[in-house]
Amino acid sequence: MVNFLLSFVILFSGMFNSLDAFEGSIEIVCSSFYDTSYYTYYVKDQNVRIDKFDENNSLIQSMIVDLDKDEIFVLSPKKKLYKQLTPNKDLSEIQEDFIILKTENSRTVNGYECYQWRVKNAERNMEVAYWVWQDNFYFFQELVHLLNRTDKTYEFFDKIPETQGFFPILTVERTLLRREKSKASVVNISNKKVDESIFKIPSDFELVKL
Repeated sequence: MVNFLLSFVILFSGMFNSLDAFEGSIEIVCSSFYDTSYYTYYVKDQNVRIDKFDENNSLIQSMIVDLDKDEIFVLSPKKKLYKQLTPNKDLSEIQEDFIILKTENSRTVNGYECYQWRVKNAERNMEVAYWVWQDNFYFFQELVHLLNRTDKTYEFFDKIPETQGFFPILTVERTLLRREKSKASVVNISNKKVDESIFKIPSDFELVKL
């Protein structure tokens, strides 16, 4: 009876999270010394699409991710080509010193009440500060784990434990001497229904085999 009740609670909790999960779009501006890029995340259930735009608002690249199937596709809109990325199954890594600080520091960032998390790595002369907001962003933890198995874009965030439901509203990368290298800022979050068709690869796109 105890095992049955435990299984029911776990199942019910998973269903609740699924029903309550974020659906909509998140717009992000990423800037560095060299350039500025603009991203829009579209999220529906276990599907995520990430569109990248240049300063002229031209679509440069799209990424379509199925978190259930661990599938990642990268699309080139101009060339009408796409390729599938294969996540690395070997998760063994060279041991490095990552220092993680989940601070109680809080501030309002773009209208959201955020807490600061910091990740340092002395060998790489790098510190990344995340100002995170907790809501129903359950997809993001899974997305980070999956994408980190391809190009390490989210490597520092992936080191942080217990991130379910959080999303970084502001991310600032600095050297250990505090020189800012890059920054990513959420400028808009929209809770709205997303059309399933945007997670499908257009029929006139050609597959590029790696």
